[in-house]
Amino acid sequence: MADSAVRPGARGSKRGAVLCVDDEPQVLTALQRALRQESYEVVTAADPELALDCIDRLPVEVVIADERMPQMNGSELLAEVRRRWPWMGRIILTGVAGREIMIRGLEEQVDFLFYKPWDDDVLRKAVGRLVREVERVRARHPATGESGREFDIGGEGG
Repeated sequence: MADSAVRPGARGSKRGAVLCVDDEPQVLTALQRALRQESYEVVTAADPELALDCIDRLPVEVVIADERMPQMNGSELLAEVRRRWPWMGRIILTGVAGREIMIRGLEEQVDFLFYKPWDDDVLRKAVGRLVREVERVRARHPATGESGREFDIGGEGG
């Protein structure tokens, strides 16, 4: 999808949103398909700027970002997400395996790093775990949705 899109669904029966960010429409479609039966909305953005705008407007709980994008790489985007919304879950997707991406992921304290092609079941479990952790943080600290700057859910990366 070229723009941000919220998958149709009964908003009242859903939790917050999972935001998928990738400049390749087929990857966004595959992520939507993998996550469509889950209990949260799936939102997509074709670039990091649009992603940050979505996070400002929607109750996003987890961000899944491609590492290689033209304007800003996924690590940089997730670093900005962590700076603004430290309680939010963060996942990097990459098609390029290597030490550099692993080190960047650790430095930016992402929760998970997945290589393309990913295993849908493993991805769903990881996202579900992060959504549950974010919900626990928000339940303990109701203001987290607005300010939450001091809270980090502390997944795999930190």
